[in-house]
Amino acid sequence: MSKLGNLFRQIRIKKNWSIRKAANKMGISYSYLSILEKGVDPRTGKDSNPRPETLKIISKTYNYPYEELMKVAGYLEGDSSSDKTFDLSVFVSNIDLIRGDMSIEKLSDDIYTKTGYYIKSSQIKSYLSGDIEPFPGTFNILCKYAEVSLDFWYKYNTPETLEKEKFKYRENLHKQSLEKDDENYIVFNKLQKDVRDFIISEDNLPYIKVAMEAQKKKLNPDTLKLLVSTIVNERDTLK
Repeated sequence: MSKLGNLFRQIRIKKNWSIRKAANKMGISYSYLSILEKGVDPRTGKDSNPRPETLKIISKTYNYPYEELMKVAGYLEGDSSSDKTFDLSVFVSNIDLIRGDMSIEKLSDDIYTKTGYYIKSSQIKSYLSGDIEPFPGTFNILCKYAEVSLDFWYKYNTPETLEKEKFKYRENLHKQSLEKDDENYIVFNKLQKDVRDFIISEDNLPYIKVAMEAQKKKLNPDTLKLLVSTIVNERDTLK
């Protein structure tokens, strides 16, 4: 069984879903999901690595980070966490640090509220008791929730080091945001001047909203032009 297939199977079992139920929720055949879990296509004998589109469906159905599935599948470069050794006492200490006075149940709810990903309280308790080790995706969720790096979970921390981690995490997010703004600015400045003037005019906001709706509905630009032209011509005819 491949690493990705084993991950699929573990997630499904934790949800207490049969393979038919999981496949039905995904909108794929249970036989195909079975092949993905085994990791090998019996018809060809080759790895059954799913396409990114399929991983996105699985991610949504299982409420599991898409980026993590992409890493395990080999589409994205993974991190160095595989080279680190999980230490239960370190993990427990850090969980206690980030949850403070919250109960495990409250922590579970808070993680979902702040990240959009759900880690059941029973699952967290299993981690803390050492029954199972957290998945790589679980670490990613916890990093997002606590605003820390992955390294945070492999060393003992204090309230002071936690605050430093949060500062660096937010600083990195801000840097990424600025880089994205720079990219958007470069794209904007490549537009023709009349187009730029049109976009920045507040009076044209309703038209821009209509254009965005047309794009969401995948309306062909030529079709939209024809529609506008027809409306204008009919209006002129009625005058």
